[in-house]
Amino acid sequence: MTNIRFVYMYRDASNYKQHGEVILPNETQRTVEEVDTQIRSVLSDGLFFIAQQVKIEERFFDVVSEDDHPWHEYVSVEATADPTFDPVPEEKRDITKFLKELEDAHHTGWDETQVRDDLIQQIEKEKQELKRWLDTQGDGTP
Repeated sequence: MTNIRFVYMYRDASNYKQHGEVILPNETQRTVEEVDTQIRSVLSDGLFFIAQQVKIEERFFDVVSEDDHPWHEYVSVEATADPTFDPVPEEKRDITKFLKELEDAHHTGWDETQVRDDLIQQIEKEKQELKRWLDTQGDGTP
């Protein structure tokens, strides 16, 4: 039986990247093309997702900066004979279950708050700064 490698990355606003992957069993023998099409159909803009919502490792950098955001980017899927690697092995997920988790997240909405706490704090700080800036633009006073 062939496994499916799901390759993804985190890319910050300065284009620095961190790569990640999971390798799941393909017990239902789905084709790579079928898996790719289904994945793209449920991601934001066909590419972006929140890693924590589908129980895969967040690939953020250790130190949060103003370049950070909550989204990870889908890269590809491929067939592989490599052994499975799943960050939640106790769930015994196969590719079909993972696809269902992606679909469920899509239907409930990709939740930008489902990330580590320091990133949420950074995003909130940036929102407040933007709000203050917008507020000063209306009447010319700080």
